[in-house]
Amino acid sequence: MTTITPGGTGPKSPAPAVAPAPWNLRKTDWAYQQLREWILSGRLAPGERLSQERLAGELGISRGPLRDALSRLATEHLVVDRPHQKWTVAEVSVADARDVYNGRAALEGMLAAAAAQAAAPERAARCADLDELLARQDEAARGGDLTLLRLLDRRFHDSVYGLAAMPASLGALDQLRARSDRYIALYLADTCHAQTSVEEHTRILDALKDGDAPRSSLLTRDHVLCGLTALAGGIGRRQPAGAATPEPDSPQAPSHHDT
Repeated sequence: MTTITPGGTGPKSPAPAVAPAPWNLRKTDWAYQQLREWILSGRLAPGERLSQERLAGELGISRGPLRDALSRLATEHLVVDRPHQKWTVAEVSVADARDVYNGRAALEGMLAAAAAQAAAPERAARCADLDELLARQDEAARGGDLTLLRLLDRRFHDSVYGLAAMPASLGALDQLRARSDRYIALYLADTCHAQTSVEEHTRILDALKDGDAPRSSLLTRDHVLCGLTALAGGIGRRQPAGAATPEPDSPQAPSHHDT
């Protein structure tokens, strides 16, 4: 499984140039989007301490919008703000993944069942859109376009669960998915896992087309929990050779130096 590679102790290479914030987007929102993608892609690694001065310089913004963006990321548990210390990229752990993924499995299984019980004409129209979306996801998986693949994965699930007409449950799921996006990125970074995801989506879509609520629920739960199983092994392998062995449910990543 492809995992985020922790940074070394030496100086980092110069960061790639970042395009300026678009005129129609607040600097805070733009900084949030950029930093979130850097975390999901591994450019900002788990445990890395964040220099506000460096990040503000790279993004071409002042520290005010940057702090607002970091605070927003903290609500998604992607960064941590500890008193009298620098902001830090949140660690990944088996325990956290298990917590998030089991909550997702329960909610997503319920929503998938409700979606399969939607009116037949509405399901048919939605499934036609999902067929096209799934074809694009397959193309992105084969082409290794991870950013697009993550986007299409989210759109697939959102489109399915939208049929359930359960906004409160969807709101609760959105919070869990925001917290699990980094784990999803780790999972989909493996080519085999990316293709497996497409195949599992295909089976979920078939159950939705048939209006089979029990099968739709079971396939969706298995889809989420199989991802957890794969992640548990991958996160454990992040521990560097020679380091102390962590507890099974809470592996620790190496600390990172400020840059």
